[in-house]
Amino acid sequence: MFEIITNNFWIVLIVVTCANAVYFKKRSQANIDADSSLSEGYSKLFKGYLIWMNIPWVVMGVGCTVGGVPSVWHYFNPQDGNPYVLAWFGSVFLLWILGTYWVFLKGGAETLVRHPGIIKFNSPLGSKDITSPLMIKLLWCVCLLGGIFGVVFMWIQTTPTP
Repeated sequence: MFEIITNNFWIVLIVVTCANAVYFKKRSQANIDADSSLSEGYSKLFKGYLIWMNIPWVVMGVGCTVGGVPSVWHYFNPQDGNPYVLAWFGSVFLLWILGTYWVFLKGGAETLVRHPGIIKFNSPLGSKDITSPLMIKLLWCVCLLGGIFGVVFMWIQTTPTP
């Protein structure tokens, strides 16, 4: 069972991404009911999320099914130079670049603020929508730095593959 999951983990990730989109859509329905003019914006955000956030998992699936990548664990060792693993990293870097462009230069942060329920801050004291484009931009930067740190770590550290 472990081998089946690690060889097809990309499918699990696609399912999780789709489930998150459904959750976002359900969570935003009250806002759409309160202001129907938001419906088109939410629809674009959901479609964009489904398309763009699944790109790395589709690239991973290609690598695992036709590219000879034995399991998801090989994606933790990009320094091995497997072209399918490097293509996966390329897709992630492309999403980071396009996401940064959208958030900072194309009004993405403002779009997310106008569509409450998509970006929330959760704490033990409760959940609250982020209502400031500046906070969304700062959150994007923090997440991006965390991703960069993770990639650098993967490139300098060899992870044993099961």
